[in-house]
Amino acid sequence: MGWRSGYSTPRGTKRAWGNGDGRFIYPPEAAADAHPSGPVLDGPVDSIRWEMLRDGIEDYEYLAILKRLLEANKGKLTTGDQQKYTALLEVPEDISKDMTTFTKDPAPIETRRDRVARAISKLSKL
Repeated sequence: MGWRSGYSTPRGTKRAWGNGDGRFIYPPEAAADAHPSGPVLDGPVDSIRWEMLRDGIEDYEYLAILKRLLEANKGKLTTGDQQKYTALLEVPEDISKDMTTFTKDPAPIETRRDRVARAISKLSKL
């Protein structure tokens, strides 16, 4: 288990972190009580936070791939197609208006991912 000090904890004192305190992964279930009967070789347990981080990295990579493909195919696209695909590089307001205002509904995010994936697929074939 992780430990913390500070945050109104007296200097020199260590206390166990609580559930969800900034963790991406958790100890294996066999070691969750911090007193396993022997060595625990199971892998860590992931969290929704960890999975969301992964999704964000994948979204970034999708946009980086799309941007590269747009540059590589610039001369092969009509002006309309160039504008349509370039618009996919922008985050629409129904997903996020700013760093603190964003949707909690996964539908517009999934729809956008699908559009970006289809654009990547089309541009990869040019």
